[in-house]
Amino acid sequence: MKILLVTSGYKGIYDYFETWIQDELSNKHDIKFFDFEQELSSLQEIVHLFKPDLAFTLTGLRIPLAMLVWLKQQGIKTAVWLTEDPYYIDQTSDLIEYFDFVFTIDSAALEYYHKKGHKQVYHMPLAANPNIFRPMQVEDNYLSDICLVGYPYPDRVKFVQLLLQYTAFKVLLVGEWRSFARKFRRYQNIIIHEGWVAPSIAAKYYNGAKIILNTHRPPNQMHNKNKKGISGKSINNRTFEVASCAAFQLIDYKEDLPKHFSENEEIISFRSMEELLEKTNYYMKADKERKAIALKARERVLKEHTYQQRLEKMISIIESFG
Repeated sequence: MKILLVTSGYKGIYDYFETWIQDELSNKHDIKFFDFEQELSSLQEIVHLFKPDLAFTLTGLRIPLAMLVWLKQQGIKTAVWLTEDPYYIDQTSDLIEYFDFVFTIDSAALEYYHKKGHKQVYHMPLAANPNIFRPMQVEDNYLSDICLVGYPYPDRVKFVQLLLQYTAFKVLLVGEWRSFARKFRRYQNIIIHEGWVAPSIAAKYYNGAKIILNTHRPPNQMHNKNKKGISGKSINNRTFEVASCAAFQLIDYKEDLPKHFSENEEIISFRSMEELLEKTNYYMKADKERKAIALKARERVLKEHTYQQRLEKMISIIESFG
């Protein structure tokens, strides 16, 4: 298949997502990459020369609608992987009408899109790149008892405060946490690595932690475009990436979790502050059990949750329509 990959327009982790997708698809398909910040005439030129069967993108939120309309007029199939669902569903609920195939990471969003009448919508969670997220030995500065990599959403701040107050474990925070440093200054068992880190560095922090605290973005966070208040059921890409490192994680429970990992065998979840504290104390001491669970999680990722497997499934769905 000839596939035109259209940039999402987002930077940071999306630069990596798009590179991983391009690398995987290039193994079996003819791929061209197009930056939509160019003019429509540039898109028309590359389509004329390349003659793609499919135009594929992530999020779709920044692509000019004129380009999507023109692609449809040319009879080129269009597909989008909605990797921010359900947080921008106010916008994506209308956007999906411009795509022939819609893949969403969230089953709650899937249910909503089906109610809107779009027939070709499929649940497709994110995944891990096992070449980046793998077991490794790391330097001492990556070591911790508990590590949280990510943005300081209010729930995460509360979880960190709980662990600092009621345990003596070394807590390492990686992300934009500087503004919260005053909240934590009376604790001696915290380290903050300020700023976003690339996936290869995140993998080192995962490998260096005894427990990764993995919690999700709240549905009512102020930057969301989710007036409908749809609460996500999906697990984040971090779930797959931590597991791919054979690192142990405590994850706040999501309805989709049992679809991807076997609870208490491959992954451990919590449903309350009390349960988080209880399981942190238990698994910090249970070295053999903790490592065994983490190894099983990696095996599950390699078997079912890589970008290669996700993309093969998406392409298979698209090709089944001729």
